[in-house]
Amino acid sequence: MRNILKHQKNILLTALLLLLLSAPLLAQNKADSLTDQLKNEMYKKLKHFTFGFYVDAYYNGTLRSKGDTSNVVPFSSNCPVQDQIRLNVAALEISYTADRVRGKLAIQFGDAPNLLAAPQAQFIKNLRQANFGWRLFKKLWLDFGYFLNPIGIESSWPVLNYLSTVSVGGYFEPGNLLGVKLTWNASDKFWGGLMIGNPYSLAYGKNTHMAGLLFVYYTPIPRLTLNYNNFFGNQALNDISVNNDILYNNLIVQYNPVDPLFLTGQLDFAAQTNSQIAPDTTKTATMFSGMLEAKYVFLSKYAVAARYEFFNDPDGFLSYLYHYNNIYRGLMTQGFSVGFEYKPIKIGYIRLEYRHLFAAPGNNVFLSYTSDQMQSIIFTTGVRF
Repeated sequence: MRNILKHQKNILLTALLLLLLSAPLLAQNKADSLTDQLKNEMYKKLKHFTFGFYVDAYYNGTLRSKGDTSNVVPFSSNCPVQDQIRLNVAALEISYTADRVRGKLAIQFGDAPNLLAAPQAQFIKNLRQANFGWRLFKKLWLDFGYFLNPIGIESSWPVLNYLSTVSVGGYFEPGNLLGVKLTWNASDKFWGGLMIGNPYSLAYGKNTHMAGLLFVYYTPIPRLTLNYNNFFGNQALNDISVNNDILYNNLIVQYNPVDPLFLTGQLDFAAQTNSQIAPDTTKTATMFSGMLEAKYVFLSKYAVAARYEFFNDPDGFLSYLYHYNNIYRGLMTQGFSVGFEYKPIKIGYIRLEYRHLFAAPGNNVFLSYTSDQMQSIIFTTGVRF
């Protein structure tokens, strides 16, 4: 009997010892399980995010600039400082896209952001966009925040353009909007929307008047896209009693007839009340601008591009007034650019561009108001991923 009890006691002690020894192993397995669960939860959240990084450097060499005492190239949306190696943009991008909610944040630094903010809006110059939105219905989104303006095909980010520089007309187009946006994705061929808020723009400055913007995209056939945008609202500053109501129309046509060839045409027409030159300043002033662009890609890594542009603002309500052969009128320019691009990797590019701008004869708006022409050689290189 005593031996049986002793044997049972040994069995209990052995079982207790095994239980104690296995406890850390069980705890470790549980910890591994929690770690995997945490990783899975983090993956589920991060899979909706995309992160981006963009840097662009440039050199803008102005030809025959002996009489130029300024180092800033007029009417530049990027590459603005001449005869120096400079940083156009250094930016971080974050996007979140899920079934019912989305958001975008882009922070930028460099020469280009400093150009695109008026002095009274400097606090927002490093913010390219910051917005979020909800999907109200299957094809209807409502977004809030700071938005890129859809007017104009050109961007202050060279990577998004055929050529690195932006046309004079693009320089005077309305800037970003702080407000609300409603977007309707009707089909693969048609989508558009409406934006309402306060504009922030180099051309117009900051004011507290509300502005609106309508945008429509239509793809009637593959490889052809038609885009119409308009901007409307009172552009008078707060302390001015007279209203300056503007309607800015923008039409863009993009055509890709064959894989290597890309064609773009753009036409802008704007009208603003109480803006003509004296003696009758109560009349409506008008502005026309436009451009034609082409890009051809060959051997997958190389491309050539060309652009013709024009800008005509007779009453100077966007460009201000200049002295033309004993008369005053707004800016009138035309010009052309040609460029070569090499992409050593998919996310990077090296570009060389020649640009020649002409102002109306006698309107010396270039080279510190000493010439009606300006020629430049622009080198840009960047990476974006």
